[in-house]
Amino acid sequence: MTITSQHILFLGNGRCYHTMDWFRSAQRLQPDPPPVLVTDLIEGESFIKLTRPGDCVERLLVIDPILSRKQSRIGDIWRNAVKLLLLPLQAFLLSRVVKKYPDSVVHAHSTYYIAMARASGCRYVATPQGSEVLARPYRSRFYNLFSRYAFERAARITVDSVAMQRCLRELFGLDATIVQNGIDIDAMRESGDSAPVRDHIVSMRGIVPNYQIDLLLDARNRTLPGVPIDFCYPFDGKEYRAAIADKFIAADRDLGRLSRPDLYKLLRATALVVSIPLSDSSPRSVYEAIFCGCMVAASDGAWIAQLPACMRARIMVVDPHSGTWLHEALETARIRVTEPYVPSREALEMFDQKLSMQKFYNEIFPSVAQA
Repeated sequence: MTITSQHILFLGNGRCYHTMDWFRSAQRLQPDPPPVLVTDLIEGESFIKLTRPGDCVERLLVIDPILSRKQSRIGDIWRNAVKLLLLPLQAFLLSRVVKKYPDSVVHAHSTYYIAMARASGCRYVATPQGSEVLARPYRSRFYNLFSRYAFERAARITVDSVAMQRCLRELFGLDATIVQNGIDIDAMRESGDSAPVRDHIVSMRGIVPNYQIDLLLDARNRTLPGVPIDFCYPFDGKEYRAAIADKFIAADRDLGRLSRPDLYKLLRATALVVSIPLSDSSPRSVYEAIFCGCMVAASDGAWIAQLPACMRARIMVVDPHSGTWLHEALETARIRVTEPYVPSREALEMFDQKLSMQKFYNEIFPSVAQA
């Protein structure tokens, strides 16, 4: 099924799961002409290479060779400084790529690449990430101005939550369309049946301060001593991890960054997934856990009220500063996960990745491409 006659140019981080999931979905929906990934990051800093042979990739100035070998706070500062310094050059290189595809529209993922698209003078759709709208513009005057520059010339802006939509209007007076970061329902179905007994606790968010892994470990050590937790994560911070190292126990499993099939296999044996960030937009990892049959202990957020009833029923809102939240959540989860999760029609329409992408390209992309 070809959804448009135009080339789709995905501008973003080639080692970011969110960007590459959109790219993969577009490949399935539109094999001809194939979508094109335009990027300055392929692999490095211990991230897994996500591009594959056969992908249509246009490289800007790839900066991986001059970045740190491992992820760290200093490495993040250095990477951001390099990217900011090179922004004018990368925008010029992007403009040359766009000229090769005269019928294209750029779909830019994350604020830096959205700003690059604006600087290049191309037509672009903007998709910022959660913290780039919900947190950073409020903390930094520079980031606020940088974001305004990036977003205000976008032909359309898409976000994944009502909270982001509200903040964009509040900060910049800009309207945005909600398009969920969908999940691959077909891949989940192919991952197999649930384990006969679910008894794992899993944390699958980044090991950085926003996700409050220290509070999870404190709760376990206080009320469930000796009970192991499986940690899988898309990224971690060296300094934060070192600061909480003494809170882990020998039985905890460090699984690192899992492939989607391995993640879904783990979740099908899991009773409770914990996600207690300070701020969140629309957490796809939580939705994946629910569709795999888990219960989720989550800190409160506006995104929860937007979910279909069948998904809200799988979420326990907890206060991570309270005394016995983890113990109580695990006891509840062990009972509830004996009942299989059956998604409603509304849940499938909201979160099936294929349907999310079809909505984007059927409703948003044509209005930009034809402008």
